[in-house]
Formats: sequence, C-alpha cells, structure tokens
Amino acid sequence: MKKTIDNCPICKPVQNVLGFLERNHFEVMEEKIADYHFHELYFKLRGKSTNIPAIDQITKHSTSKFTCECHWSVIELEIIDE
Repeated sequence: MKKTIDNCPICKPVQNVLGFLERNHFEVMEEKIADYHFHELYFKLRGKSTNIPAIDQITKHSTSKFTCECHWSVIELEIIDE
C-alpha cells in the first residue's frame, strides 16, 4: 500500500481504513492532496457495501464518509449494487 501521495504522508489511521477497504475489494477512484500544509488528503473508493470496523482516530460521519482526526483527511465511498 502507498504511504504517500505526491510526497505527502498518509497517516496511519487512513492507511488502516484504506487497507481494510482494499482487502474487501474496494477500488481507489480518486486520491489527491486537499491541503499540503496540513497533510490533509482526499480519497474516493468504489466497492460493494461492507461494515467498516471502528478504527482509532477515524470518525464515521455516514455509511459512506469518514475523516481522520489527526489531519482531517476524507475518505468517501461509492457503494455499488451487488
């Protein structure tokens, strides 16, 4: 798994979520730096519905939107029909 995006580090909580999603067959559709100074990143993934376990420093805002508490990075999910 990637540890940076354009030399901007991906924090451990976000790495944990992305790793879980990739192991559950989610595909990264978009990844970008939202704010380089604060290491705030944005990810959009697509896949079938799955229950994401509680992960330290990750806030679940809905079934499809999560943020990390350390850098405000956002992970959005596009859920496809099974």
